[in-house]
Parts: sequence; structure tokens; C-alpha cells
Amino acid sequence: MNDVDSRTHASPWPDWFATQEDTASVTLVSRASGEKMVIRPPKKWGRRWAWNISEDGTGVVIRRTEN
Repeated sequence: MNDVDSRTHASPWPDWFATQEDTASVTLVSRASGEKMVIRPPKKWGRRWAWNISEDGTGVVIRRTEN
């Protein structure tokens, strides 16, 4: 995989968590206000993607998977 197979999205809030409420997106949520930001992978990836917290803890990384 290369850089186009991965997208990093920074959280706009210092205190937040991430959740997957459906199969098409990841939601970042502010712990203080409950405000939400929905992140979606490119449509061409279909359901072939996974996400995790970024190494520096400031957001999430969405990666295309092979299968």
C-alpha cells in the first residue's frame, strides 16, 4: 500500500474519542460538548477499509485493506 491508501484526520478537540456507529464511517466526538465529526473513507474503497487512532493520538487513520 502507499500514501493514497491511507488518510489521517486530526481531531479538532483536545479531549475526544472515536467510535464506529455504522459500516461507512468513523465518528470523532468531543468529550466536553458532545459535538461530532463524521469521517468517511473514499467511496471507491467500498467496505475494504479499517481505522485506528493515529500514533501521536491526535486523530484517526483510515487505511484501505486488500480484501
